[in-house]
Amino acid sequence: MAVVFRWLMRIATLLVVLAVIGVGGAYWLASRSLPDYDDTVRVPNLGAEVEIVRDNANVPHIFGGNDQDVFYGLGFAHAQDRLWQMITMRRTVQGRLSEVFGTTTVRIDRLLRRFDLYTLSVQSLQALDPKTRAALDAYAAGVNARLDQINTEALGRGAPEMLLFDAPVAPWRAADSVALVKLMALQLSGHLDAEVKRARTSLALPDQKRLSDILPDAPGSGIAALPEYAQLAPGLPQFAANIPLDPSPLSPFKSFDLAGASNAWAAARDRSASGGTLIANDPHLGFTAPTIWYLARLELQSGGVIGGTIPGIPVVLTGRSSALGWGITSSYADD
Repeated sequence: MAVVFRWLMRIATLLVVLAVIGVGGAYWLASRSLPDYDDTVRVPNLGAEVEIVRDNANVPHIFGGNDQDVFYGLGFAHAQDRLWQMITMRRTVQGRLSEVFGTTTVRIDRLLRRFDLYTLSVQSLQALDPKTRAALDAYAAGVNARLDQINTEALGRGAPEMLLFDAPVAPWRAADSVALVKLMALQLSGHLDAEVKRARTSLALPDQKRLSDILPDAPGSGIAALPEYAQLAPGLPQFAANIPLDPSPLSPFKSFDLAGASNAWAAARDRSASGGTLIANDPHLGFTAPTIWYLARLELQSGGVIGGTIPGIPVVLTGRSSALGWGITSSYADD
């Protein structure tokens, strides 16, 4: 009995030691992936020194000798903090989620590849003015500088989430940022779901006039009152329900009722107690972890701007300068 007890103790001790080593190793790898905000990094393709100062809310304030260097710094900061988010969004718009997540995202990839948004993004670069293209190229160089630092200094995988998925990370391109803009437009539209619902309903109704009663055109003449929907087509099988295209949280295709939206309003000087104009912008997108937004300040040659960016896109979409404030809303155009 004593021999058995000793062996059980040895086995239990070995398992505890292995567990401690495993947890310690996982913590070390994850911590290596976290950025060091006090670090000084030598990077290529900069005109002069760029300084990224983070306040007590961890918002980066980026200073550089010219606008291209500032956008370079924004790309570096985005890749420091949101690399997993950026890579996942890029995989989504390219239709390559299944390389990481397996068969559960095949339907999403198939439809995104049919839309071919990434090819359109590459073509869109040709229509951009030189100043915009220079900002996109500088931003991409900043993202890639962080990727090079991760590889040369063995900083884990660049983000703790990347340790769970062994997939290579390609360099960032200017077209990737344009593609994310197109992806956001797709995420903010519920028209795919709404039009499929309308098509199914039109096939189910024997009288096409009933379709405009149940799903009136917008804009249209409007209807003052309607009877119960079930009375419009008695005996109709209840199979025209609005079923989301794909329930996966990775899907950019939302049902019309749950598609992202936004609100904005402004007030003139004479309507504010401070004597200044006011703008309120509520881009109420869905909750995600991390959130889609990333606050940043860019000190450009024309002056400083601060506000909400989206990692992967070098634009302050909703924010302010010393002279202007702006917001963004979705139009629900028929796209």
